[in-house]
Amino acid sequence: MPKKKILILYEYFYPGFKAGGPIQSLVNMVVALQHQYEFYVATTAYDLQTATPYQNVVCNKWVEVQLTPNALPVKVWYSSNIKPGYKELLQTILTSGCTTIYINGFYTNYFLFPLLYLKLGKLKNMDCIVAPRGMLTKGALSVKPFRKKIYFTVIKCFGLLKTVRYHATNTEEVQEIQSMFGRSSSITLASNVSKPPFEKFRQSTKNNDELRLVFLALISPMKNLLLLLQYLQSCSNTIVLDIYGPVKDKAYWQQCLQAIQALPKNIKVHYKGDAEPHTVQNIFTGYDAMILITKGENFGHAIYESLSVGTPVIISHFTPWNNLQEKKAGWNININNKEELLTTLHQLSKMTLQEHNDCSNNAWHVAKDYYEQSNYTKNYNNLFS
Repeated sequence: MPKKKILILYEYFYPGFKAGGPIQSLVNMVVALQHQYEFYVATTAYDLQTATPYQNVVCNKWVEVQLTPNALPVKVWYSSNIKPGYKELLQTILTSGCTTIYINGFYTNYFLFPLLYLKLGKLKNMDCIVAPRGMLTKGALSVKPFRKKIYFTVIKCFGLLKTVRYHATNTEEVQEIQSMFGRSSSITLASNVSKPPFEKFRQSTKNNDELRLVFLALISPMKNLLLLLQYLQSCSNTIVLDIYGPVKDKAYWQQCLQAIQALPKNIKVHYKGDAEPHTVQNIFTGYDAMILITKGENFGHAIYESLSVGTPVIISHFTPWNNLQEKKAGWNININNKEELLTTLHQLSKMTLQEHNDCSNNAWHVAKDYYEQSNYTKNYNNLFS
């Protein structure tokens, strides 16, 4: 029996990585499910905020791409246009021969144009699934809120979402979809497919004289790096903070650089540039904790991958990774409470090697339990059936 064909639409895909978690989510999903489904991906030949196309990529035709060494090839259409036009995208969808469209996110031509095609009857008998990917969280909607309110109001007024189904990756996202699009929305809950955790947690090498912290995320207001740096100006502990991630918002990064200049001598900050996905888990093994006081995460691949190697995390409450103190695997803090963050850093700095080892072991078990309990095959079959 032939496999069902599913077309994924998103402006960024492998070999890109600067757009962060959404790319990793899509790659993991395709690799995990490609024995049951035949995936096609329509994307652009550009990474986030990059004007030069990927090297050695054939554009404007369906090509086979191997995402991981052991994966089956997947068919990908890399558009040479950063913003594919109405006719080009329609032709790409039609030539794929797929009967299901899976749209990642809301704010691009890859979302708007397919909805217009459906409304105008250009795609008949096509099943359409939309994955919000955290774009409906309070934190995400608080960035340019007026523009987003108008945007969604117009989309709903024109009835572009009447036949759409939704993919939620956690129970909070189910509620967010219902709040934005109505309680009668058709929603399937299927958690993100993640990388396997390390076979065992890495043993702690914590030094009593200083804390080694890592921030690994897109550099944008959503990830709250500036607030973290401002809080660290009042920190009395000796800390080395390494920052990894592409600069999504250049003006915001300039504010961060100014905040770094204002830090006391006991806080040393280094910008390490981009981190390619296959290096992330190994990067986390070199630190005492990962820190990310984000305004909101749909999943948080970096958080999971830190836990998956046994590196505790200091994060906000706006992620699926909560109750960490109870599990003695890390800390969830109130991002509006500077003293709470400073107290947490002080507690971490005072941990003995054995205490930190225990915390690392607990962090690894949080990721291991998540990975083992994720019934993704059944849930994704419900989504794509």
